[in-house]
Amino acid sequence: MKWGLVKICSLGRPEDARAARAAGVDLAGMIFAPARRQITPEVAEAIVAALREGPDAAPQAVGVFVNEAPDRMNALAERLDLDLVQLSGEEPPETIAALSRPVIKTLRLRPGTNPADARRLAEQYLAAPVPPVALIVEGWIPGAPGGTGHVADWSLAAVLAAEYPVILAGGLRPENVADAIRAVRPLGVDVSSGVEVPGAVGVKDHARIHAFAAAARAAFEAEQRASAPDPVVATRADRSDGSTVALLKETRKIDRSMGIEERS
Repeated sequence: MKWGLVKICSLGRPEDARAARAAGVDLAGMIFAPARRQITPEVAEAIVAALREGPDAAPQAVGVFVNEAPDRMNALAERLDLDLVQLSGEEPPETIAALSRPVIKTLRLRPGTNPADARRLAEQYLAAPVPPVALIVEGWIPGAPGGTGHVADWSLAAVLAAEYPVILAGGLRPENVADAIRAVRPLGVDVSSGVEVPGAVGVKDHARIHAFAAAARAAFEAEQRASAPDPVVATRADRSDGSTVALLKETRKIDRSMGIEERS
C-alpha cells in the first residue's frame, strides 16, 4: 500500500460516501459488526455504488468485522465487491488465510504496553503465511473495538510505524491529524467520529471530511519533503563521486603505462 493513505471509516449513508470520494480519500470503511455504526448489507450496496460513481479512481471499499466467521466475511465481500477486509477483533493470524480479500488488522494496544510486546503482537500477524497488508493502531477502551474517539498512544505507534506498515487511528480530527502524522509518520491515517456531525452518530460532516483529508495530505507532503535529500547537495555529491571515479581510472591508466602493478 502506498504511503500517505487517508481512510474515512464508519460510512453510513451514500451521500457521505460521495463526500469521501470528492475529498479524494483512499479507503472507505463500513461497519458490519454489532456497534452503533453498524449498517446492513443493503445500505452497504448503496454506499459502494456511491463510492464508485464517475470515471475517476474510487476509494477502496473496506468491510470492517469483529470476530466474524470467515464464511460470512467472504460472502459479504463477494456480494458487495469489497476491496479489503478489516479485522478489528481478536482474530488469530490464521484467519487471514481463510479470507478472499486482502486484510487490514487492527491492533488495540492496552495502556502500558511496552514496545517489545507491541512488536511481538505485530509480528505474530506479519509473519503469518498470509500476512495483512497493513496494521491499524487504535485507541484502547475496554469492550470497544473502535470508533470511540479515544486517542491512541502516538509514541508507541511511532515505534511500530518505523518498522511496519501502520495506519494510525483513534481520536483523530482535522485539528490534530497533522500533529499525529508528524509525531508517528504512519503509512496512513483513519478517522471515524472525528468527522461526524456532533451528536449524530454515523452521520458525517462533509466539510470536516474535506478538512481532514486536506490537512492529512498537506502533512504527508510536508513529511515527504522533509525526508527527501537536498537536490543541490545530492547533485554535488554525484558530481564529486563522478570526478573521483574518473580520477581513479586515469591514475590506473598511468600506473599501467609505467609498468606499476595495481595493489590488491
